[in-house]
Amino acid sequence: MKIVSNTQMKQLDRMTIEQYGIPGILLMENAGIAVFHEVYHHLQMMGGKQVAVVCGRGNNGGDGFVVARQLFQHNIKVKVFISGNPAVIGGDAKTNLEILKRLEVPIEVISPGENKNVFLGQLKQYDLIVDAIFGIGLDRNVDEFIGRVIETINEAEKTVVSIDIPSGVNAADGSICGTAVKAHKTIVFQLPKLGNINYPGSYYTGEMIVKNIGIPQEAIISLNPRIQMITTDWVKSILPKRKADTHKGDYGRVYIVAGSTGMTGAAMLTCEAVLRSGAGLVKVAIPQSLNNIMEVRLTEAITVPLPELKKGVVGISDIEKIMKTMSQSDAVAVGPGSGQSRELEEVLRNIFENSTTPIVLDADALNSLANRKELLKLLKGPAVLTPHPMEMARLTQIAVEDIQKNRVEIAGEFAQKWNVIVVLKGARTVVAAPSGEIFINTTGNPGMATAGSGDVLTGIITGFIAQGIEPVSATAAAVYIHGLAGDMAAGDIGEYGMMAGDIVTHLPHALKKIVGK
Repeated sequence: MKIVSNTQMKQLDRMTIEQYGIPGILLMENAGIAVFHEVYHHLQMMGGKQVAVVCGRGNNGGDGFVVARQLFQHNIKVKVFISGNPAVIGGDAKTNLEILKRLEVPIEVISPGENKNVFLGQLKQYDLIVDAIFGIGLDRNVDEFIGRVIETINEAEKTVVSIDIPSGVNAADGSICGTAVKAHKTIVFQLPKLGNINYPGSYYTGEMIVKNIGIPQEAIISLNPRIQMITTDWVKSILPKRKADTHKGDYGRVYIVAGSTGMTGAAMLTCEAVLRSGAGLVKVAIPQSLNNIMEVRLTEAITVPLPELKKGVVGISDIEKIMKTMSQSDAVAVGPGSGQSRELEEVLRNIFENSTTPIVLDADALNSLANRKELLKLLKGPAVLTPHPMEMARLTQIAVEDIQKNRVEIAGEFAQKWNVIVVLKGARTVVAAPSGEIFINTTGNPGMATAGSGDVLTGIITGFIAQGIEPVSATAAAVYIHGLAGDMAAGDIGEYGMMAGDIVTHLPHALKKIVGK
């Protein structure tokens, strides 16, 4: 499903009206009816009978007027509260307000001098509140008066349904404009906005329900939004179907260079995730002094002991062995628990210069690249970089705070500049392709903020690529599955006690949930 910025959505609205001749008042009617159906259904589910619609003075308020009319005409007790002077309401919103007046729908104007407790007492009389104050045009902090209105809605502790985006959330990036309505669900028109998806906006959005309001698909295709939300149906279409007459070689050979003294767990988790993601064969290159440990734990993987730079750290003296095994592999992962060393930088340089095998770089491989990004220019094949925000800060020399405010832009710019696939991990992980295409993930939970979770993701990405999935699609699908497995683990044992191994354990269940087998 495509995701748009507020600017792109405004452009789609203009194209619909100006190029396709669909009047704005029809779009407003469609939007209001879409919200009405969800509100009416919710009322039936909860046994509610009364609705307050809190409207602003723009088009979002106009949508609210349509919702109120529909509720009124379906015998629901409804009252409209207009925040501020209604004399400034114009256009299609004014037309719908005049209809409400003729129907004698109860309307009350909330003025800046209104006693907050009086308004709060009124809202508490209703079963459900519709938030129609601000739409996607808000890009500044709300004023003190509107801030009080929003806070009163939140303090009423009623079910809240927001129209398109919760009032107070910046649709461009999900930031909060001073304060925001905390919605239980948000009815989003046509396409999700970045503000609905990015944190903290997604927290305020609550359950997101996307509704078609009549914008032509031709207009969307013409606009060609570059950002896509990863969905279950999309992932299902990506994963290859298994044939009855197959063998392990048909599902990919993976080579992993990982682990060091004290960090063997990273290598183990990566290997287990590769296997649980469906890859047929895994070889893991490990410092020779750690080989016995790995062989005891990894009964399904083949260990490849390598000479050491120092005890427990892979050296470069046997780079020919590494390169030979790589040439026999369908995908490679380097970095989980490897330890930082000059030798690792040289291993990366040799791989980049001499191999076309797709490679996934994580953890210490990324830290090694932080001071030698020019090595990325040597790449002969596809590369996936999987930084968390701190690692991204080292790679870009941009502060973590700035990265978190501009995750999509920074990941996208890096991917295009260095011709790599970037996985910027975190809440709403971003996958950026060299082509400019962006994927945003919505699965996952705070329980996954635990040591080793990133190693599991590296394994899934590598396993999917090895199975022949195109690298960008494999990466996006892996991010979704990783989060889904984490969600299933949290459902079974809760978020607090989750470990990375629990994500691995739930990987087969996540895959089965999607493909059905």
